[in-house]
Amino acid sequence: MKVKTLLTVALTTFSVFAQAEQILGSKTVLRTFSEGSAQAGFYTKEGLQECKWGIMYIDLSTEAGKAMFSQVLTAKTAGFKIVRIDYSKTGALCTANGLHIQ
Repeated sequence: MKVKTLLTVALTTFSVFAQAEQILGSKTVLRTFSEGSAQAGFYTKEGLQECKWGIMYIDLSTEAGKAMFSQVLTAKTAGFKIVRIDYSKTGALCTANGLHIQ
C-alpha cells in the first residue's frame, strides 16, 4: 500500500512541475491592465513571444494573484525589472503563477 501511495504522490508532483513553464531574463513592464473583477495582466517592452498577443495574465481572484499584480505595478512605477516569471498555459494564453522582480 505504501508503494502505491508513494507512486501516486510522485506522479502527481511530476505532472504539476511538468505543466509549469518559466521565462527567465530581464523584462520591463510596458503596460498593465485589469479586466472585470478577477483578471489583470501586463505587456513587456521586450515582448513575451511564448504568450498569445504578448500578454501575461494574472488571476486576481486569489491573494497570490493580487500580490503578483502589486509586484507588477511596483516594477512599472519604480522602474524595476521582472527577472523570472513562472506561468501556466491554457492554449496560447499565459497566466502567471509566480514573479521575481529586481
